[in-house]
Amino acid sequence: MAKKSHKNNKHIAELIESATISALQLLAQVDKFAMLGGIDASLPDDQARAALREHILKIRREDITIADQEAVRFLQLVRFRTEEMLEHAYRELEFEQHAEIATFDKSADAMTRLIWLHVKASRVFDQIETIYLTHHFHGHKKFLGFTVRDGDGRDFQWTPEVEKKLHEGVGEILDLDDEAKQNCELIHFEMEEGDADAKRRMHYLVVYHPGKMKLLRQMKDRRRDLLVFTPALEATLVYDPSANKVHVLSGKRDTAQRLADRFVAVGFDKPLSKQPVGAISYELGMLKRTVNLRAATAKGAVILDAWISSITVTLGHTRHSVTFAMANSDSVWSVSDRHFGDYNPLSSCRSVIEVKLSFSIRFDGEQDSRALDITVDHRGSCNLLNLPDSRLRQCGEDILTSLGVMKRVEPAKVGANLALFRSEMKLLDLAGHEADGHLLAALGLTATDLVSKGLLKQKAPGDYITVPIEDADGQQGFRRLKVIFNSTSTSAVDDVTGERFDLAEGDLCRYNISKDYLRERLDDLLRPQLVDMPLTVDEDEPYVLGNYLMGDQRIPVVLVSRLWDLKHADKLDTRLRQSNLGLSIVLSTTTDQPRRYLGPGIVVSLDTLAKNINGKVSIDLALVDAEIRRRQSEASVIDTPRLIKDDARSGTLHGPWPDPWTLTKKEWLDVVEVFINGWTSGRRKWSKAQIESASGVSFRTMAELFRGAPEWQTYLRGADGNAKPRIWELNIGTPDYLGSTQATDDERTISEMA
Repeated sequence: MAKKSHKNNKHIAELIESATISALQLLAQVDKFAMLGGIDASLPDDQARAALREHILKIRREDITIADQEAVRFLQLVRFRTEEMLEHAYRELEFEQHAEIATFDKSADAMTRLIWLHVKASRVFDQIETIYLTHHFHGHKKFLGFTVRDGDGRDFQWTPEVEKKLHEGVGEILDLDDEAKQNCELIHFEMEEGDADAKRRMHYLVVYHPGKMKLLRQMKDRRRDLLVFTPALEATLVYDPSANKVHVLSGKRDTAQRLADRFVAVGFDKPLSKQPVGAISYELGMLKRTVNLRAATAKGAVILDAWISSITVTLGHTRHSVTFAMANSDSVWSVSDRHFGDYNPLSSCRSVIEVKLSFSIRFDGEQDSRALDITVDHRGSCNLLNLPDSRLRQCGEDILTSLGVMKRVEPAKVGANLALFRSEMKLLDLAGHEADGHLLAALGLTATDLVSKGLLKQKAPGDYITVPIEDADGQQGFRRLKVIFNSTSTSAVDDVTGERFDLAEGDLCRYNISKDYLRERLDDLLRPQLVDMPLTVDEDEPYVLGNYLMGDQRIPVVLVSRLWDLKHADKLDTRLRQSNLGLSIVLSTTTDQPRRYLGPGIVVSLDTLAKNINGKVSIDLALVDAEIRRRQSEASVIDTPRLIKDDARSGTLHGPWPDPWTLTKKEWLDVVEVFINGWTSGRRKWSKAQIESASGVSFRTMAELFRGAPEWQTYLRGADGNAKPRIWELNIGTPDYLGSTQATDDERTISEMA
């Protein structure tokens, strides 16, 4: 008869070898470990353990599985900074004034004390296990990082008031009912991290809460049965004062962000920053050519061997792909070159789609080697952050960093230099939240540099590129072009102009633009000069940043973009009119902005205010003081078109146009006055006959009337959409005919009268 093994209870068997007999007897008091109660303490230790190991072999698998998994908890904790955690545990026992603290033997071995905590103070045991799990998984992709905006590196103060506010906030964020709130528990503890030379104090906040009740089918006594249970859930928050960073482990990103936001609001009365935390970029293009992977380095480990076990590349410049899967550690480049020669798919490909790097490593102080496989793809996805072993994660990161495959994003200082500031303004001035590499290059932006600074996040390559255009009227815009793939080249053709674009790998890359973060950086530059800054940021343009003090005036400052898009500019104009802000400073990200006014606001390009002072960017709002004084009378009437007469033969028309219109002829003045009076009384549209009747001026055509003033079409326009208009109006907003295919009753009446 074959001898039974401990395959299904190996952790219990290891626990039996690791704990004292008395500790095992104590643990047997817990229902899950009741099978340990059969130990014979009268026997010598080795015989007692041997008898117990034989005993557990006779126990049914379903009866010992849970105990075997529970044993893992002890085995993990006993190997991780045990003394430090047990000291923390004892302080908690003292704080709680635990009834049996006198039986806790501080001189006993670590396993004995861990078992005592599990049996006598399970809450404290759970707490130190959370410390272990948090430390072990910190850096895992499930931990989402956030930065405290304007953080000053202060410690987190745990007080009854703070606990109450956080408890209320957590209940709201997790959508807990009254009963669940009662069972929700918040635990705070502190712990030092880092090497002896760089110690830093970390704050941990753990939220234990019940999940939603669940039903599962189970087999019991050869019958199907329903198991009703409520899962125990937790969320963990780690705060690093030295870096002003908060990391949250939670099942949902939105929940993690809300928890972090509530934590910093309660703890520090500060908001979260939009700055990316822990972002990583990857460079796979270098692997088209031979790379000495064995030259990689990692702190605390030796690289014994390294090779590419699989690599997937595009087949030439097509959308097809080919994968090399290596049977051993031979060089994939040598194998490919030997078999394909001049047609080597690695050297002739457009891009590397995915690569699996294999390493054999040995940690310092260990005898056995370990395998480490790292998979990275062109979307920026990597399995490294999924590894449960924190040492392997760090080792893998060191390896990829030393090879140049992986780079940690380091956000640039706000206002670091003028070139970076102008790049940020160009990104803010784009219409969407995404851009391709070709567009960025056309705008003079270096994608890799902006990625490394956290202003862009790389995505998978796309099938389109974007090109800047300019129409016959000088109107700026963009056009999307479909990418053409073939075996030898990648290109795109503009069907309108016929221009062909030969594309490289970087042109196809797509990037997310973190506009919230860009606006935050701009806000940081302007903040010292503003008061009355809003607590919450507007979701849509125009963004109200605060008020600028000019003497005893409080002038609102707003941010707008895309004034090169006339339709968008008109929308902003309407919104500012409706905002009731009054006279305001409208800061524009558009460099060559075509509007002097938006609503009652004076438009100023940010580029004209940015100065390089001692190597840092400064935006001086005082530069607009004279402009405000000079133009505020015009701006004050900008919301409503207004004609200011100098005398009977001349005057100036003010309104929502880039510039006022100076009228130097009586007939011009009289005709324009008809439109202004009509606008005031609610009559916007006029036929030629009606204009002549109201003004007393006769003319054949509008163009003939305003000969010598070619700018007249900026202020007046046809209101019916015809090439030769029969109806006229002031050129304000969007014409009605563009929003409807049917003429209004008013228009038909005017047309009939004409």
